Amino acid sequence: MNEVAEFWDDFAAEYYQIQKESQVPIVADIEKFLKEWCLLPTNSVVDLGGGSGRYLPLLAQNSQQYTIVDISEQMLRYAQVENQALAKQRPVTYQQQSVADFSQQTPDQSYDLVWMALNPAITADETLLTITQKSRQWCGFLRLTQNTDDLFASLEQHFGIAEENPNIEPTIIPAVVKLLTSAGYQVRQQKFQYQTTETFDRAFLEAYYAEVPQALLSTYLDQVFANQKTRTSTTTLEYTLLYWHV
Repeated sequence: MNEVAEFWDDFAAEYYQIQKESQVPIVADIEKFLKEWCLLPTNSVVDLGGGSGRYLPLLAQNSQQYTIVDISEQMLRYAQVENQALAKQRPVTYQQQSVADFSQQTPDQSYDLVWMALNPAITADETLLTITQKSRQWCGFLRLTQNTDDLFASLEQHFGIAEENPNIEPTIIPAVVKLLTSAGYQVRQQKFQYQTTETFDRAFLEAYYAEVPQALLSTYLDQVFANQKTRTSTTTLEYTLLYWHV
């Protein structure tokens, strides 16, 4: 646990900055969806692996009792910043704890909604079934299942330097559905898709891919920019939400 906690403590500031700079309105869309399907508002919510509090404003303002659980002390400190930024601060319980400890130490039926968003520690195994038992009503499980762009990905594939993105988990969704269905739960699914754009100049790409032989890179960029000073990159993101009643 200590090594994992240290990793996320070290990453917390960068993670929080990425969270604040995100162009994607996933939180607002999740709020609208959960309200439409009557998962919110509710009495009590646990945000398991809630990190720096991206979903804190949504969940805290739509519940009477909100608990955010994370293995990282630094992440929870940023979550406190999110709460302080609310027009009206909500009573929040900050709980530093691993997923394993939460699943073992939390009594069954402790919360009306168990929320699990982008938590790499939660996979399609028996622990997820144990976590499900902590809910009295609903569980929500959110993952990023697609993250592609039409500039960097093509270049990296062309030069054979593409690396797998650890934040994309397309295979976990069918695995979780299979696990929960086998356990007797009726799992529903909803996708949220977005496109974002960002503009780059040639000098940025030349510096970013300095490890690529410059003659080859220059020839490739001639085609990409086609005498234009800048090139706009379009990124497609897809989030998949699973939700089930207990």
